[in-house]
Amino acid sequence: MAHYLVNVDGREYEVEIEYRQEGYRLMINGESRSVQNHILGQTRRMMLIDGDAHEIDVRSHGYENRKTIFMHGKEIPVEIEDYNLAQLRKTAGMKSGKEVEKVLKAPMPGLVLEVKVAAGDRIAKGQPLIIIEAMKMENVIKAPADVVIKATPVGSGNSVEKGDPLLEFE
Repeated sequence: MAHYLVNVDGREYEVEIEYRQEGYRLMINGESRSVQNHILGQTRRMMLIDGDAHEIDVRSHGYENRKTIFMHGKEIPVEIEDYNLAQLRKTAGMKSGKEVEKVLKAPMPGLVLEVKVAAGDRIAKGQPLIIIEAMKMENVIKAPADVVIKATPVGSGNSVEKGDPLLEFE
């Protein structure tokens, strides 16, 4: 029987999967579910969960424990971790995933052309934060993760050196 800790939108679920010839038996936080899996394509599945049909598409992110599930017209980011490893991690006081640095530092010397965010802004991963001109090229610095801006120590027109603080995250 496989045992996982699954994180969906900040909520944790303990999931046990028992593989059976006719399908799977899932225990999700102690509740039993019957599941049949029908392969439709490389990443697409038709899943019958307690008799209800759900078409899903599961995308992996390389060797990471993150997956993206497309279901009912929604994109659902999911993190899946072995249950025993998750318990060890929690006992050691560690967080799952990569820790985001609290200070974004200049990757190169240059001139700040534009600061696209302000303190208090909620920013999504990949959203442009700052534009720096270096060697006559504009470099867009993007958010490394979903973050909230705490402070903007630099402004448009400021010169920065490599390693200078550009933004602080909460």
